[in-house]
Amino acid sequence: MIEKALGINYFDKGKLPISICKVNKKLGISHDYDLTETLHYHDFTEIIIIIKGNSSHLVEGNEYFVSAGDIFVLQGFQSHAFKDAKDLEIVNVMFDTKADSKMLDISTFKTIPGYNALFILEPQYRKNHHFNHLLRLNRSDLAKIEFVINTMFLEQKSKELGYEIVIKNKLEELIVYLSRAYSNLKSREAISLIRIGSVIEHLENNFCDENNLDQLAEMSHMSLRNFQRVFKKATGQSPIDFLIHIRLQKSKFFLRETDFQITDIAYKSGFNEYNYFSRKFKKSMGVTPLKYRMRFKPV
Repeated sequence: MIEKALGINYFDKGKLPISICKVNKKLGISHDYDLTETLHYHDFTEIIIIIKGNSSHLVEGNEYFVSAGDIFVLQGFQSHAFKDAKDLEIVNVMFDTKADSKMLDISTFKTIPGYNALFILEPQYRKNHHFNHLLRLNRSDLAKIEFVINTMFLEQKSKELGYEIVIKNKLEELIVYLSRAYSNLKSREAISLIRIGSVIEHLENNFCDENNLDQLAEMSHMSLRNFQRVFKKATGQSPIDFLIHIRLQKSKFFLRETDFQITDIAYKSGFNEYNYFSRKFKKSMGVTPLKYRMRFKPV
């Protein structure tokens, strides 16, 4: 049986949805709702940092040998557990951008090539395809990370005035450090994910453009065939389907947040033909764009 780790058990209600938890079974360090050795999944994002020791980490049915410096990012609904963690010292940094969409400015992180690869693509890639774990920090980089997370932990414990600001800023610092480290990886799989991440950033910023497949492949420094294969392996979608998904997400925002005419929204979202947009929207959402908009209109 797989247990579900709920954010309400880790985050202070009504406060910043960020929590830092330390686990060291040898020293008796744990926390409420500690599921380290129990197979579970979350409804939030978790960064796992291995500080000391060795163990096995089961992630989505795959087993990874882990040691000091290993970093795992787990998005919601990815099952995992450690086997025999008595020799491990672990720090879990948990946060939920769904609970507070303005907590982090994700667009700033996406300028770092490793961000999309580590925080978006690798969790998806790991879920669908077993591969050797990629991000392992050296001692110097791990020491920098430990300083950041220890500051977060002390601020969380003391709760002095302004502690939420410090924790949020340190989480941003942690994400930047890890994204930079991933950007510097030299393995073939890491480089492929970083390149696909750069294409995704381009698509998100230029979703109204033609975005020719040959041009996207050239941007990724891959052949067209290899680009399409790696993109689908990393995202679960073809480049065109992924672009349509981005456009539909943009159209949902316009429908909820603006008074634009629905025909105008189709064009602003990158669709050149309204009927095509309407068919794609209904297939994705199960309702027409108009009915979707009506859900958000005040009664």
